[in-house]
Amino acid sequence: MQKKGENTPLYLQIYKEVQKRIKNGDYKENELLPSEAALQKEFGVSRITIRRSLQDLELAGFVKIRKGKGAIVQPARKYLDLVAATSFSQEAERVGERASSVILKFEEIQASGIVCDYLKMEDGTDIYHLKRLRLQNGRIIGINEQFISKDTGVIIRGDELDENTSIYALYEEQGFHISYAKETIEAIIPSKEMQKELYMTAGEPLFRRERITYDQNNQPLELSINSYKANEYKYTITLRREEL
Repeated sequence: MQKKGENTPLYLQIYKEVQKRIKNGDYKENELLPSEAALQKEFGVSRITIRRSLQDLELAGFVKIRKGKGAIVQPARKYLDLVAATSFSQEAERVGERASSVILKFEEIQASGIVCDYLKMEDGTDIYHLKRLRLQNGRIIGINEQFISKDTGVIIRGDELDENTSIYALYEEQGFHISYAKETIEAIIPSKEMQKELYMTAGEPLFRRERITYDQNNQPLELSINSYKANEYKYTITLRREEL
């Protein structure tokens, strides 16, 4: 396995080769890698070297090692730039995925708690509440809840919503232009209800993104709470020189 003139450790050479095969689709998502014995025979190295390579692949999120089964190829994580105020469908399109949604709930309710705080409104103000499962290429990856101010004049009709509806596009159609957004992100353990909705096992973490979106008049349009499976995403932040 050691290439002539190559000073890179064997385990790292194997790591890079297996990583390349995963990215090229030679080893497909949710499928088992060849066994340790098979990899050992192919690369002509010790079992310890193969295990080190697999451990590093797991650490980097490319595989998940299941005791008694082997290493399972994980879905590729999507990199999202937190600086851009993009919609779910725009984020999916940017990484070559097909976005869709399943509407779990749409209702007109009275705002309370953090919704009032974030949207700067009185307790009991009428708002829209939309809750959707988020899917990419038909795979459930998270839940989105939007609390949308009616005071802005935005009109949303439940019978016009479908799996491809973009609320951001609807804003634009009605003359509301998104100026900027403020977002916070944290890791959480989902509730039992959310575990059931997302088909998750106990103990799996979620990325929770709370976003307040503002229109061209600097008025808050909505509070959006997005909870994504942690193994589906990595986040990247663009820092300009003056911000460093």
